[in-house]
Amino acid sequence: MAENEEMNAPLEEEQSKTPAPKKKETAKKPNLFVRIGRRLKKLWSDYKSEMKKVVWMPWKDVKKNTVLVLVSVVVLGVVIGIVDFVCSEILGGIAGLVG
Repeated sequence: MAENEEMNAPLEEEQSKTPAPKKKETAKKPNLFVRIGRRLKKLWSDYKSEMKKVVWMPWKDVKKNTVLVLVSVVVLGVVIGIVDFVCSEILGGIAGLVG
């Protein structure tokens, strides 16, 4: 037993003599505004590159579809208005009978 302790003693001394590993030097993180600016710059460049890939419809088709959507909205608005008027008249008639 004593021999094992004597053999371990030099190992312990060697381990204690080794210098502690130095911490890695980390680069200082840029401030918040610089990071946001970099992200916005990358976002804008990605946006521009994606917009170059878009295949746009001809202007004639765009006008035709726009008119179609506007007419559909007006017609649907009129239909909803008529249904609302009819329902309110029915409920008003029922309320007149009850009250």
